[in-house]
Amino acid sequence: MKNTVILFALLFSLVSCDKDPVLIKSGIETKVSGKVTDNHDAPISNLIVKVGEYKVTNTGSYIMSYEDHEFVKWVDSTYTDSNGNYDFVFKTSGKGNFYNLLIGKKVKPHETPVIFGEFYVRITEDPNDMRFIGKQFEFSTNDLIRLYPCRVTFKLNNVETFPVQIMHEYTHASNLTDLTANGTSEQTIYIQRYNKEKVTLSRMKNGLRQTASYEFPASNAAEITYQTITVLETDFKDIK
Repeated sequence: MKNTVILFALLFSLVSCDKDPVLIKSGIETKVSGKVTDNHDAPISNLIVKVGEYKVTNTGSYIMSYEDHEFVKWVDSTYTDSNGNYDFVFKTSGKGNFYNLLIGKKVKPHETPVIFGEFYVRITEDPNDMRFIGKQFEFSTNDLIRLYPCRVTFKLNNVETFPVQIMHEYTHASNLTDLTANGTSEQTIYIQRYNKEKVTLSRMKNGLRQTASYEFPASNAAEITYQTITVLETDFKDIK
Protein backbone atom coordinates (compact mmCIF):
# COMPACT_ATOMS: atom_id res chain seq x y z
CA MET A 1 0.00 0.00 0.00
CA LYS A 2 2.84 2.36 0.88
CA ASN A 3 4.55 1.77 -2.49
CA THR A 4 1.26 2.41 -4.28
CA VAL A 5 0.88 5.79 -2.56
CA ILE A 6 4.44 6.77 -3.49
CA LEU A 7 3.90 5.75 -7.10
CA PHE A 8 0.64 7.72 -7.28
CA ALA A 9 2.34 10.83 -5.83
CA LEU A 10 5.15 10.55 -8.38
CA LEU A 11 2.74 10.20 -11.29
CA PHE A 12 0.71 13.17 -10.04
CA SER A 13 3.84 15.37 -9.83
CA LEU A 14 4.84 14.44 -13.38
CA VAL A 15 1.38 15.18 -14.74
CA SER A 16 1.24 18.50 -12.88
CA CYS A 17 4.48 19.58 -14.57
CA ASP A 18 2.91 19.08 -18.00
CA LYS A 19 -0.15 21.22 -17.35
CA ASP A 20 -0.83 24.21 -19.57
CA PRO A 21 1.34 27.18 -18.57
CA VAL A 22 -0.11 30.33 -17.07
CA LEU A 23 0.16 33.20 -19.56
CA ILE A 24 0.51 36.91 -18.94
CA LYS A 25 -2.64 38.75 -19.94
CA SER A 26 -2.70 40.86 -23.08
CA GLY A 27 -2.39 44.63 -23.35
CA ILE A 28 0.20 45.26 -20.62
CA GLU A 29 2.61 47.99 -21.71
CA THR A 30 6.28 47.94 -20.72
CA LYS A 31 8.75 50.71 -21.50
CA VAL A 32 12.21 49.55 -22.61
CA SER A 33 15.16 51.95 -22.83
CA GLY A 34 18.93 52.15 -22.64
CA LYS A 35 22.15 52.97 -24.45
CA VAL A 36 24.35 50.75 -26.61
CA THR A 37 28.06 51.46 -27.00
CA ASP A 38 30.98 49.33 -28.08
CA ASN A 39 33.79 48.10 -25.84
CA HIS A 40 35.57 51.44 -26.37
CA ASP A 41 32.46 53.43 -25.30
CA ALA A 42 31.66 54.66 -28.80
CA PRO A 43 27.88 54.73 -29.45
CA ILE A 44 26.49 52.21 -31.94
CA SER A 45 23.77 53.76 -34.08
CA ASN A 46 21.13 52.20 -36.33
CA LEU A 47 21.27 48.90 -34.46
CA ILE A 48 18.02 46.97 -34.17
CA VAL A 49 16.66 46.36 -30.68
CA LYS A 50 13.57 44.17 -30.29
CA VAL A 51 11.58 42.21 -27.73
CA GLY A 52 10.77 38.55 -28.22
CA GLU A 53 7.77 36.94 -26.57
CA TYR A 54 7.90 33.26 -25.58
CA LYS A 55 5.64 30.70 -24.01
CA VAL A 56 7.49 28.59 -21.47
CA THR A 57 5.74 25.24 -21.39
CA ASN A 58 7.69 23.87 -18.43
CA THR A 59 6.27 25.55 -15.35
CA GLY A 60 6.97 22.62 -13.04
CA SER A 61 9.53 22.37 -10.29
CA TYR A 62 12.43 20.99 -12.34
CA ILE A 63 14.97 23.19 -14.09
CA MET A 64 13.74 24.63 -17.37
CA SER A 65 15.84 24.74 -20.53
CA TYR A 66 15.51 26.69 -23.75
CA GLU A 67 13.82 23.64 -25.26
CA ASP A 68 10.85 24.65 -23.09
CA HIS A 69 10.67 28.08 -24.72
CA GLU A 70 8.23 28.30 -27.61
CA PHE A 71 8.74 31.50 -29.60
CA VAL A 72 5.48 33.44 -30.03
CA LYS A 73 6.53 36.57 -31.93
CA TRP A 74 8.53 39.78 -31.90
CA VAL A 75 6.18 42.11 -30.06
CA ASP A 76 7.95 45.37 -30.95
CA SER A 77 11.26 46.84 -32.07
CA THR A 78 13.22 50.02 -32.71
CA TYR A 79 16.71 51.17 -33.77
CA THR A 80 19.36 52.94 -31.73
CA ASP A 81 19.78 56.65 -32.54
CA SER A 82 23.01 58.48 -33.39
CA ASN A 83 24.01 58.44 -29.71
CA GLY A 84 23.27 54.73 -29.29
CA ASN A 85 20.08 55.35 -27.31
CA TYR A 86 16.85 53.39 -27.70
CA ASP A 87 13.42 53.90 -26.17
CA PHE A 88 10.16 52.13 -27.02
CA VAL A 89 7.10 50.48 -25.50
CA PHE A 90 5.99 46.91 -26.12
CA LYS A 91 2.65 45.37 -25.33
CA THR A 92 1.97 41.80 -24.20
CA SER A 93 -0.14 39.69 -26.56
CA GLY A 94 -1.67 37.34 -24.01
CA LYS A 95 0.04 34.35 -25.65
CA GLY A 96 3.33 34.38 -23.75
CA ASN A 97 4.86 34.44 -20.28
CA PHE A 98 8.55 35.14 -20.90
CA TYR A 99 10.35 38.06 -22.62
CA ASN A 100 13.84 38.63 -24.03
CA LEU A 101 15.48 41.82 -25.24
CA LEU A 102 17.56 41.22 -28.38
CA ILE A 103 20.23 43.68 -29.51
CA GLY A 104 21.52 43.19 -33.05
CA LYS A 105 20.61 40.33 -35.36
CA LYS A 106 21.96 37.13 -36.83
CA VAL A 107 24.00 37.89 -39.92
CA LYS A 108 22.90 36.28 -43.17
CA PRO A 109 25.42 35.16 -45.81
CA HIS A 110 27.08 38.13 -47.57
CA GLU A 111 25.41 40.58 -45.18
CA THR A 112 27.53 43.23 -43.48
CA PRO A 113 27.52 42.79 -39.67
CA VAL A 114 27.33 45.79 -37.34
CA ILE A 115 28.37 43.98 -34.18
CA PHE A 116 29.82 40.57 -33.39
CA GLY A 117 26.92 38.21 -32.72
CA GLU A 118 23.53 38.79 -31.16
CA PHE A 119 23.14 40.07 -27.61
CA TYR A 120 20.26 38.68 -25.53
CA VAL A 121 19.04 40.09 -22.23
CA ARG A 122 16.28 38.59 -20.09
CA ILE A 123 13.48 40.97 -19.24
CA THR A 124 11.84 38.16 -17.27
CA GLU A 125 14.12 35.82 -15.31
CA ASP A 126 11.40 33.18 -14.94
CA PRO A 127 7.97 32.53 -16.49
CA ASN A 128 5.42 35.11 -15.30
CA ASP A 129 8.11 37.26 -13.69
CA MET A 130 6.30 40.61 -13.30
CA ARG A 131 9.10 42.75 -11.84
CA PHE A 132 9.38 44.80 -15.04
CA ILE A 133 6.29 43.85 -17.05
CA GLY A 134 3.89 46.80 -16.89
CA LYS A 135 6.67 49.04 -15.59
CA GLN A 136 10.04 50.05 -17.06
CA PHE A 137 13.04 47.94 -18.07
CA GLU A 138 16.35 49.76 -18.54
CA PHE A 139 19.43 48.15 -20.01
CA SER A 140 22.66 49.75 -21.22
CA THR A 141 25.83 48.00 -22.31
CA ASN A 142 29.36 48.76 -23.48
CA ASP A 143 30.27 45.09 -24.01
CA LEU A 144 29.54 44.92 -27.74
CA ILE A 145 32.25 44.63 -30.38
CA ARG A 146 31.64 47.03 -33.28
CA LEU A 147 32.83 45.64 -36.59
CA TYR A 148 34.27 47.31 -39.69
CA PRO A 149 34.96 45.77 -43.12
CA CYS A 150 38.50 44.89 -44.10
CA ARG A 151 39.24 43.81 -47.67
CA VAL A 152 41.98 41.17 -47.64
CA THR A 153 43.94 40.18 -50.73
CA PHE A 154 45.31 36.63 -50.44
CA LYS A 155 48.31 35.98 -52.69
CA LEU A 156 48.91 32.23 -52.86
CA ASN A 157 52.31 31.19 -54.17
CA ASN A 158 53.14 27.51 -54.90
CA VAL A 159 50.65 26.15 -52.37
CA GLU A 160 50.40 22.40 -53.01
CA THR A 161 47.17 21.25 -51.37
CA PHE A 162 43.63 22.65 -51.57
CA PRO A 163 40.98 23.55 -50.51
CA VAL A 164 42.13 26.02 -47.87
CA GLN A 165 39.56 27.33 -45.38
CA ILE A 166 39.72 30.91 -44.10
CA MET A 167 38.94 31.49 -40.44
CA HIS A 168 38.59 34.78 -38.58
CA GLU A 169 37.23 35.29 -35.07
CA TYR A 170 34.64 37.93 -35.90
CA THR A 171 33.67 36.89 -39.44
CA HIS A 172 30.99 34.26 -39.93
CA ALA A 173 32.08 31.29 -42.05
CA SER A 174 29.15 31.87 -44.43
CA ASN A 175 30.79 35.15 -45.48
CA LEU A 176 34.06 33.47 -46.45
CA THR A 177 34.91 31.28 -49.44
CA ASP A 178 37.54 28.55 -49.47
CA LEU A 179 40.73 29.20 -51.42
CA THR A 180 41.01 26.59 -54.17
CA ALA A 181 43.96 27.61 -56.37
CA ASN A 182 47.19 29.56 -56.47
CA GLY A 183 46.94 33.18 -57.50
CA THR A 184 45.09 36.16 -56.03
CA SER A 185 41.79 36.08 -54.15
CA GLU A 186 40.01 39.00 -52.46
CA GLN A 187 37.65 38.53 -49.53
CA THR A 188 36.13 40.71 -46.83
CA ILE A 189 36.51 40.06 -43.13
CA TYR A 190 35.00 42.16 -40.33
CA ILE A 191 37.36 43.53 -37.73
CA GLN A 192 37.33 45.61 -34.56
CA ARG A 193 39.27 48.82 -34.02
CA TYR A 194 42.35 49.31 -31.83
CA ASN A 195 43.26 45.60 -31.71
CA LYS A 196 45.56 43.36 -33.72
CA GLU A 197 43.80 40.89 -35.99
CA LYS A 198 44.66 37.29 -36.83
CA VAL A 199 43.54 35.32 -39.88
CA THR A 200 44.01 31.56 -39.86
CA LEU A 201 44.05 29.25 -42.88
CA SER A 202 43.22 25.59 -42.41
CA ARG A 203 43.45 22.50 -44.64
CA MET A 204 43.89 18.73 -44.66
CA LYS A 205 47.11 17.30 -46.14
CA ASN A 206 48.00 13.59 -46.11
CA GLY A 207 45.30 13.00 -43.51
CA LEU A 208 46.63 15.66 -41.14
CA ARG A 209 45.11 19.01 -40.24
CA GLN A 210 47.39 21.95 -40.97
CA THR A 211 47.04 25.64 -40.19
CA ALA A 212 48.82 28.85 -41.12
CA SER A 213 48.28 32.06 -39.13
CA TYR A 214 48.82 35.68 -40.14
CA GLU A 215 48.61 38.78 -37.96
CA PHE A 216 48.28 42.41 -38.97
CA PRO A 217 48.29 45.56 -36.85
CA ALA A 218 45.31 47.31 -35.33
CA SER A 219 43.24 49.65 -37.45
CA ASN A 220 42.03 52.92 -35.98
CA ALA A 221 39.80 53.62 -38.98
CA ALA A 222 36.01 53.66 -38.85
CA GLU A 223 35.73 52.80 -42.55
CA ILE A 224 36.88 50.01 -44.84
CA THR A 225 40.57 49.07 -44.63
CA TYR A 226 42.79 46.89 -46.80
CA GLN A 227 45.37 44.20 -46.09
CA THR A 228 47.46 41.81 -48.19
CA ILE A 229 48.49 38.32 -47.05
CA THR A 230 51.07 36.29 -48.98
CA VAL A 231 50.51 32.56 -48.47
CA LEU A 232 53.36 30.08 -48.98
CA GLU A 233 53.39 26.29 -48.73
CA THR A 234 55.92 26.49 -45.91
CA ASP A 235 53.49 28.58 -43.79
CA PHE A 236 51.36 25.51 -43.04
CA LYS A 237 52.18 23.53 -39.92
CA ASP A 238 50.75 20.23 -38.67
CA ILE A 239 48.42 20.44 -35.68
CA LYS A 240 49.80 18.07 -33.07
